Amino acid sequence: MAERDETASSGIVQRVLSVAGVPSLASSVWSYVDNTIRWCWIPDWLPSWCPTSQSQLKAAEDKMLRCINTAFARQFVPVSCGNMLWTLTFCSECVKDKTPVVLLHGFGCGVGLWAQNLEALSQDRPVYALDLLGFGQSTRPVFSTDPQEAEGQFVESIEQWRAKVGLESMILLGHNLGGFLAVSYSIKNPGR
Repeated sequence: MAERDETASSGIVQRVLSVAGVPSLASSVWSYVDNTIRWCWIPDWLPSWCPTSQSQLKAAEDKMLRCINTAFARQFVPVSCGNMLWTLTFCSECVKDKTPVVLLHGFGCGVGLWAQNLEALSQDRPVYALDLLGFGQSTRPVFSTDPQEAEGQFVESIEQWRAKVGLESMILLGHNLGGFLAVSYSIKNPGR
């Protein structure tokens, strides 16, 4: 039934344009519009966005981190304004004196992004993976609507995190938004 309605409506559009003297143009335009609409349409098999909870978030992260056999610590590290950054720490005795790698995930991610890399990276040096403010299990502050101020909020939270954890210097490794913030942090804090 829907197919007949679609065919009928496309026929009406084509007839109207044909009366105006543009039959081939009408056909081409209609074909383009039809293909564009079909291409942009979200398939039914994609999951719809749904809200989550802290317990669902923790359960999902636990599933992602199941592949890790190395011991690691989990903690919330307090930063300013009552905010907390969720942190995973991988540090064995044999590498604790080396400069640590700090992993900054991308937009829409969390520490689980690094699940398949954490063991390998932690063999040579300490590794910290943290959820950026507003992501994963970290707190959700109100960010400034000014892009530079919001960037400053992220960078300052990373600096406060570094001081609380007690790192003198670190190697920042970022993906996507995390890469941007790693560069932004490094420009503002080159000695770290």
